[in-house]
Amino acid sequence: MPQRTTPGGSKKKKGRAPKHQNSFAFRHNPKSKKTDKILNSPNVGVCRRCHDKIEWRKKYRKYKPRTQLGKCNLCCGKNIKAAYHTICTECAGGDRAIADMEKRRVVGGGAA
Repeated sequence: MPQRTTPGGSKKKKGRAPKHQNSFAFRHNPKSKKTDKILNSPNVGVCRRCHDKIEWRKKYRKYKPRTQLGKCNLCCGKNIKAAYHTICTECAGGDRAIADMEKRRVVGGGAA
């Protein structure tokens, strides 16, 4: 537990221990067709931070694949196939913008 120091210098405990501790890590159903499809879907055209977020969603079964095409925030076309992306691959490939962010950012760093 994290401890705080009081003005007098003594340490106080913050809160208390959890009532029940998890005995095992989360495991998804490995034989599910939906899980297999989710885990095999490519995760490209995103920055490292967003890549890690999407991988976390896949790992803990929070990832929801798209059922309909999404609308691109730059060209306003309905042509986004990947979940958690807001810019289509054509717009992202043209000016090297990151495909999951609305702001135009250059993949190498800095803003475009």
